[in-house]
Amino acid sequence: MSSCEGFSGPSSGGGNGWHGVPGFPVTSSGQQLMTLVSFSVTPATWQAHGVVRPVIWLVGHSYIFWAAQRVECRPGGRSLGFREVEVDWRGLRGQRWSQVLPEVVEIGRRSVGPVILVLHAGGNDLCSQRMLELMALMRSDLERFPAFFPELVIGWSEVVPRVVWHGARDREAMEKCRKTLNARMSRFVRSKGGVVVRHWQLEGDNRSLMRPDGVHLTEIGLDIFLSGLRDGIEQAFSLLGGGRSPV
Repeated sequence: MSSCEGFSGPSSGGGNGWHGVPGFPVTSSGQQLMTLVSFSVTPATWQAHGVVRPVIWLVGHSYIFWAAQRVECRPGGRSLGFREVEVDWRGLRGQRWSQVLPEVVEIGRRSVGPVILVLHAGGNDLCSQRMLELMALMRSDLERFPAFFPELVIGWSEVVPRVVWHGARDREAMEKCRKTLNARMSRFVRSKGGVVVRHWQLEGDNRSLMRPDGVHLTEIGLDIFLSGLRDGIEQAFSLLGGGRSPV
């Protein structure tokens, strides 16, 4: 059964699961990977000259997991409407930030061309780790990511407000931490040449867009979330391809 035929969204329970990760040949760690000849060429030109086309990786917790299923029901499908690129979804339910670096290392081994890496992670750590320690870890990891890729643009997808923060005593305090994390990490990512995915329509009182568990998004909420991801990827392509976007 396809996800469009039976999409019911996440339950309030936990559990881990990968969504549709294809296999790629693994290169040796010392192999020189192919880079773009010029920032100004279009994806069609990359293909015509035998250059490996760019790959978009979306990595994160359950929001990415469920978005990967919801996107099957939308125009453009899993590629989000982008042409001549590969789009791969790697969503792990319950993911913590400490699990991000190993994923990025593995992606770096599998990708042999320019990469747009969109990250939606960190929200699950806010209730279990001090914010300053979390931000220090995130910044440290983000600075290491470019070493694994010949050419990389990072997209930081901001943490979305939740009705329920499991393990938190004070929802208002959590909301303050979330806003602080988003603001500081957004500045950091931009300073490193990355882009920020802002989910404006999910800010504020978003209860109507949340499932009864108060954590996950409804189908409409996922549609809004996906639109934000697509906008961020378009910005990343402007940096990667000299202002052109393969749409």
